[in-house]
Amino acid sequence: MSGVQVVAKGVDAEQYATEYAAPVRRGLEGIFFLNTSLEKCARNYAPGKLQGSIVGNPAPFPGYVSLKGATNYIQTQIPETTELTMLVIARQVSDPANPAGIAMFCGSYLSGALSGVSMYCPIVMGDRLSGTAGFGIDEAGNSNVVTSITPVNLAAFGLYSVTISAAGVTTKSHTANLTNTNTQLVPRRLAPRTIRIGSGYLSSHNGVNDVAVFQHHSVALTADELAKTVADLRAYAARKGIIV
Repeated sequence: MSGVQVVAKGVDAEQYATEYAAPVRRGLEGIFFLNTSLEKCARNYAPGKLQGSIVGNPAPFPGYVSLKGATNYIQTQIPETTELTMLVIARQVSDPANPAGIAMFCGSYLSGALSGVSMYCPIVMGDRLSGTAGFGIDEAGNSNVVTSITPVNLAAFGLYSVTISAAGVTTKSHTANLTNTNTQLVPRRLAPRTIRIGSGYLSSHNGVNDVAVFQHHSVALTADELAKTVADLRAYAARKGIIV
């Protein structure tokens, strides 16, 4: 029957989709819509890319998943690259059982010569968000370069990005319209670890955080590409009742 379309009303197509047509495909390694079930939270909607896996017991909700660093998180199979862009819609959560727990929204961070990358909240329930990456003339000289933005309301959902290139680290809050760049003249130093969502690799970064979306590109997105991606993620979040 040519030209006939069947529309199923009341069906959440997101639950059945296996791929997502992002507006920017350049370097796209991962899109994770984190809600509803653990199976869905582990699903990578980037076409042709590897799925993630569940570690511990993350708690999925209709619009997000609740994660705890070093305990309950999503392990992706996305490697760190010289250039990359990570985007999240996330918030830090106060945890009376772990009042000193610092939240890491995503990354491969572990202290040492191969420090990795991260997006994290350096102060418990504070107003500062940081992006980090390793730079140095050699492995022994690696420095964990930190680029922070403030003030941000980490207790509410925000849309954030960290863009890393050979030139340095740029951290943005697209919700608060804040940007900061830390320019580097020494080479990038890569860590051999894959990216985690809701955690890094350091056990002391064990705070609770809620993440609604994680998107990763293995390139430094241009300003235009980033704007298109942010608009797409913002519209997606609004359909979940999350305004960023």
